[in-house]
Amino acid sequence: MHNMKKFLLFNVLALLLFTANAQFRTDNVLYRTIYPENLCTELNNAKDYLLLDVRSPMEFSDDPSGMGLQFGHLKNAVNINVKDLGKRLSEINNYKDKPVYVYCSHSQRSRRASRMLADSGFTKVVNINGGITALLQLPPGPCKNELLVGNIPYRVISPVALCNELTGNKAKTFLLDVRNDSAFYHIDTDPEVNSLGTFRSAVHIPVADLEKKLDKIPQGKNIIIIDVNDDDGAKAAQVLLSHGYKNVSALQEGLDRFLESDPNRLSCIQSDYISPVKYHILSAYEFALFTRINSGYIPLDIRTDDEYENKSKDDYKNIGHIKNAVHIPTDQLPAKISELDKNKPLLVYGFSASRAAYEAANYLTTHGFTHVYLLRGGIFNLRWTAANVFGYQWMNGLVVDVPEGNY
Repeated sequence: MHNMKKFLLFNVLALLLFTANAQFRTDNVLYRTIYPENLCTELNNAKDYLLLDVRSPMEFSDDPSGMGLQFGHLKNAVNINVKDLGKRLSEINNYKDKPVYVYCSHSQRSRRASRMLADSGFTKVVNINGGITALLQLPPGPCKNELLVGNIPYRVISPVALCNELTGNKAKTFLLDVRNDSAFYHIDTDPEVNSLGTFRSAVHIPVADLEKKLDKIPQGKNIIIIDVNDDDGAKAAQVLLSHGYKNVSALQEGLDRFLESDPNRLSCIQSDYISPVKYHILSAYEFALFTRINSGYIPLDIRTDDEYENKSKDDYKNIGHIKNAVHIPTDQLPAKISELDKNKPLLVYGFSASRAAYEAANYLTTHGFTHVYLLRGGIFNLRWTAANVFGYQWMNGLVVDVPEGNY
């Protein structure tokens, strides 16, 4: 797993250690939540409100050293790192009885901050579901275009915008894949990295070789950079800009975000994207549809015994399991594979980004299972989607045995 992805995952999990009690239970109880689709309308009708960005100063300012964390910020937002919020509440005391809209990158830190504000006497706290990365997914519009600002010298585009470019402006678009060779050719030691596919029209130049191969990249085209999770994409964009390229874009959070998007909104996924694996990778959106058309599917939980039984020493991992799950840890699959029905769809899942889940999916497909599906982002992403994406709240009912403190 690449370093930036490791950092992002560790960052989320470390914050969950602080927020393990009532991860989503205080939504619309201690504070209100709002979906990104409704934010602009609400702000247009609101008066004297505060936009509070609780990310780090590096993220807020789009510091170039924060590769893969550059998303801009909301216009006129005040930045107070969630780590410092407790000792800086006096700076925003004037808003104790006024609307305070709280956001971060993916709405984990903002929930912690929202609870802190509510517990400190702020009466109109609103958490922005999904954070600024969800706002970036919205289609262009006057409000969004004015609300999102920043210091990023290149464009950060969503998977939907990428597909729109490929389907509507392909002749003027140059797709540049800057992954290293092992990732691009699917021979990496990490099976999750190997599961990331390719685009038919993409030209592959690893970011480390970019300056030596600029002659292969045309001037005058709209260059869109693709990588695993926007770490190398940000580096590549800086290289191109330093050599005079003008129309440079990077895919927001790289192929990670692309595969976690709603495929019904991706007009290019059938025509341009090629998957390298024999099993089917499902985003949480696809899983929602999958459960409705595959009533007899078997959820295969490959986590450790402690995680499955809500006994992990890392409390944030104790979040229940999918209804009717069969529990077989990946290292026990060879001994217990005969317990699984090859004629039924198998849905493999772990906690979050899980090497073990990809290893299990690979093992099953090489041992005669032809209906293997993998839930990308695991049970964590399922619950995150249910809490943050409009229309998917019902998916909470797919998860059972959640300890009260972690609901």
